[in-house]
Amino acid sequence: MAPKTVTGAELELDDGPAREAELFLVDGNNLAYRAFFALPEELATSDGMPTNALLGFGNMLFKLLSDYRPRGVAVAWDTRPTHRVEISETYKEGRKPMPDLLREQFPYFRPIVEAFGYRNLEFEGWEADDVIATIATRADEAAIRTCVVSTDRDAFQLCSRNVCLMMTPRGVSDVHVYTPERVELRYGVRPDQVPDFIGLKGDSSDNIPGIPGIGDKTAGQLIAQYGSLEEVIAHADELSPARAKAVRDHADQARASKLLATMRRDLPLDVDPAALVAGAPDRSQLKEMFRRFEFRALLNRVDELDAAVPAAAQPRPGGQAVPWSEGELGQARGRVGVALEGGRIAVASEAGVVVFDWDPARAPQLRDAEIVGHDVKALHLPFAPADDTMIAAYLIEPGRSAYLLDDLAAEYGVELVPEPAAEEETAALVRHAEATRRLAGPMRERLVERGSLQLYEKVELPLTTVLSAMEEAGVKIDTYRMGEITARLADRVEELEARAAELAGEEFVLGSTQQVARILFDKLGLAPGRKGKTGYSTDSRVLRGLRGEHEIVAVIEEWREYSKLLNTYLGPLPSLISERDGRLHTTFNQTVAATGRLSTSNPNLQAIPVRTGIGRQIRSAFVAEEGHRLVSADYSQVELRILAHVSGEPALREAFARGEDIHTATAAEVLGKDPATLTRSERDIAKMVNFGIIYGISSFGLSENLEIPREHAQAYIDTYLARFPRVQEFIARTIAQAAADGYVTTLLGRRRPIPELRASNRQTRALGERLAVNTVMQGSAADVIKVAMIRVHDRLRAEGRGARLVLQVHDELLLEVPDTEVSAVKELVLREMVGAHPLDPPLAVDVGAGDNWADAKN
Repeated sequence: MAPKTVTGAELELDDGPAREAELFLVDGNNLAYRAFFALPEELATSDGMPTNALLGFGNMLFKLLSDYRPRGVAVAWDTRPTHRVEISETYKEGRKPMPDLLREQFPYFRPIVEAFGYRNLEFEGWEADDVIATIATRADEAAIRTCVVSTDRDAFQLCSRNVCLMMTPRGVSDVHVYTPERVELRYGVRPDQVPDFIGLKGDSSDNIPGIPGIGDKTAGQLIAQYGSLEEVIAHADELSPARAKAVRDHADQARASKLLATMRRDLPLDVDPAALVAGAPDRSQLKEMFRRFEFRALLNRVDELDAAVPAAAQPRPGGQAVPWSEGELGQARGRVGVALEGGRIAVASEAGVVVFDWDPARAPQLRDAEIVGHDVKALHLPFAPADDTMIAAYLIEPGRSAYLLDDLAAEYGVELVPEPAAEEETAALVRHAEATRRLAGPMRERLVERGSLQLYEKVELPLTTVLSAMEEAGVKIDTYRMGEITARLADRVEELEARAAELAGEEFVLGSTQQVARILFDKLGLAPGRKGKTGYSTDSRVLRGLRGEHEIVAVIEEWREYSKLLNTYLGPLPSLISERDGRLHTTFNQTVAATGRLSTSNPNLQAIPVRTGIGRQIRSAFVAEEGHRLVSADYSQVELRILAHVSGEPALREAFARGEDIHTATAAEVLGKDPATLTRSERDIAKMVNFGIIYGISSFGLSENLEIPREHAQAYIDTYLARFPRVQEFIARTIAQAAADGYVTTLLGRRRPIPELRASNRQTRALGERLAVNTVMQGSAADVIKVAMIRVHDRLRAEGRGARLVLQVHDELLLEVPDTEVSAVKELVLREMVGAHPLDPPLAVDVGAGDNWADAKN
């Protein structure tokens, strides 16, 4: 029968033979390799452990049990294949060594198999496929329906009346199932002829040579015609001259290749296929493994494996929801989990859970309890909590998009059963209060493992009290002034729209990428840049490159800046100002940025431009209450100081020590010029390079920002690194350490995983290098200002001051201070901020005061 190419769909649609199987025999090494190369290398835990192969491997084992529910599963593992090496010393010689990222994961495959209740099989001197072949043959003889799981084509020879083959050609999620008929349909040979087939064509993956020049199609035709390799050799004279010569010249090689491809079915193994009965999955062990590897989807499905198998230990119910009588709140002692929602609070202790209406004024009554919650800041406690599971989860996995309590409970195996009679809202409160109480311990253990406990206890937890007080305080807004700015900006946006229409010769929607692209590239003939799925890009990088080409480009850029301010900031602002006190109460987000930076929402204060005229106008509408002034305290070039500290670069340290303008000093060093002769543009170049080093800018990015040729930008970077060799050494050292560890650490011990460094894609690795270097500076700066906030807040309270922190934006703190305290508070803030962390060169702070934020900053 001539070979026929069969589509994947023909093979995928019917996995009936596998569903009938009682026993599954899995080639462990084969599946581990397949999983590793099928899933992205950058998949890793929050502490940098690679997990792509483990995830694919776990998914496949899960699929076997959940989809096929076999009576037994055994996973065979390779040992040194002595008998094949005796046949050919070059057997598998050309195969690349195991990738390092896969090697790191290998110790965990066998424990996963055991946790599923499956058997691990490993016999010294034999490969997994020979072990599988022997057991599959015994199963076939005993009429046990069996399915072999492998992607090696050698395994086609095992297909029989009772044995099928499951292959995973595109990873581990989809499967192709082969029977003898399907093998013959695909290759034109019977399963028993597969060794002959491979003997002719070879197998490069195992360094089986075969006969040069013979591929799948020819091999299939020859074996179908003559029946075996030996018969093909015997009838070589009937072939074409070139093929006949190849067969004769390589006959011995072909015979050896067939022998290498022939699986041993007669190994002396003490294994009865009928006895390979799977045990019950160890749900507790599986949950612990999946939690450790951060496999949330698998973790949430563990209970699907066998609903009849009880958990290793059933947790107690969530407790009884009963009213809390007046006066009992102050009696709360020990570790207490709390959850707040909709004006009701649940408090969970060893005795059970109680639910009652919450009044923040009663928060001091909980001072004697060890409060544990999820986002405790919302309770507005006047003291730091004992634990906050949201913050703990953030420090453990800073790159996570959300920290939902129900998800965390499932991941850590906290199974909660709320009181059935409780209404839905009450049941949720009961469940969440108990979850936080029980989650805190395991999460603390993870923080200890990561070396993050001190950061958690000394910085992040105390900060919740500071941020809560700042949210309550809010900041006063001059609504009339803000209204003027908004109206003026709206007028300017209309002017820009009219000017754009005039320059284009027609009206168009400036907010539409497609319409802007049509005007720029089709109508005005400007050179288009990158093209995406929806057409040519008009993002900021593209527009920056077109600035000198046409006046309309600058108009579009200005329109975008002002429109964004109107739509995302100034427009919604009036509705966010409290009618009660006329103040803006923004929300500080402690668990958003992977670097550790705080962010704000409702509104996003980071959106206020820092150095533009419109930014200064907006800040002028942030005002002090009567009898008070605003004090602005801004760290001076904190990230560059951290760079000088961590690199130990003498030139940078000395420039800071002399009190020089660091950008001028850098320009003088890099350009070899007297600082007095430097131009403004030369200083700007040095400034861009300074911050480029911090943020990992490339020569391409620098060339675009400075609008200079790329080779000039690269020359600036090269000269900078040559002049500051300690900086170059720090960058190389940081990247190498991050690649080895899978994460970087800030000065105060904050970890950030950098899985991008282990990616195969060069651009992704380059991104990882930038993130690694930047996180050390930006993350350390974030930690420093958090420490400063705690020190300032505590000092103000200790001295009984009327001053209070009201905002934190970027590297700046804003305080509202009674007129009589301004001088003392400026000195206090300066001292506490400078002392937040010892650096060489030391931290420096610019402090100012004024009736509004703009004046204070200036």
